[in-house]
Amino acid sequence: MSIAVLAMYPFAHLRDAYDRLWSAVSTRVDGAPESLDRSIDVHDSWLRDDLLLGQTCGWPLMTRLASRVHVVGAFDHAVGFASGGRYRSVLIAGAPRSVGEWRSMPGCVVAANSDESLSGWVSLCWAWGGPPPNVLATGSHLESVRAVAERRASLASIDAVTFEFIAQQDPVLASLVHVVGHGPSVPSLPLVTSFADRVGPLRDAFRAVIDDPGLAGARSILRIRGFVPFDLTDYASLSDLAHRLRG
Repeated sequence: MSIAVLAMYPFAHLRDAYDRLWSAVSTRVDGAPESLDRSIDVHDSWLRDDLLLGQTCGWPLMTRLASRVHVVGAFDHAVGFASGGRYRSVLIAGAPRSVGEWRSMPGCVVAANSDESLSGWVSLCWAWGGPPPNVLATGSHLESVRAVAERRASLASIDAVTFEFIAQQDPVLASLVHVVGHGPSVPSLPLVTSFADRVGPLRDAFRAVIDDPGLAGARSILRIRGFVPFDLTDYASLSDLAHRLRG
């Protein structure tokens, strides 16, 4: 038995669309589970030997997962600041001031979901010019947006796709923050597997569901317009950002 976990965008209004997408993929891959597993923590799923398909963040992929998983590819998302399977994080603030202006303010607090997050931490360090001195750890992009909206933090860096979904789910919350910049262009969240021999069949399956007109509605809800068969080497450039973390 194997498992499939697609939980990096855990919004309730996306569940049915993800289920339809995976159902179509699973019928095209021998031995695939019929349904997505939502009982497993997404971070724990990355280290499972029975992970047929998962989705992780580019930073932990390069820092601790490269020897444990095989990259299948990434979705090309139809959102602002995303193209060709790459994206730029959205820098949001409580007032329309540039990152440089916030950086010059003593005691400025930034919100970050996790220090393992490419979009929430590494991209923020890139824009800030190093690790910000005053950080509020929030645990999720949604909580980072709330922290900025409630003025508990002044600045945060949010995955562009996540910000789109938050704006759909809670437009009032999104209206309380200002987009003041963007992070570097990086590959989108990698789809991974523990099984080297499943990379090819999974890529073929995702190419097929991207072209399936019967799944146009699900793809639209998920903002998926394409699939890019990335390899681990396509994420190697992320190591070039490491010096930003050292300040």
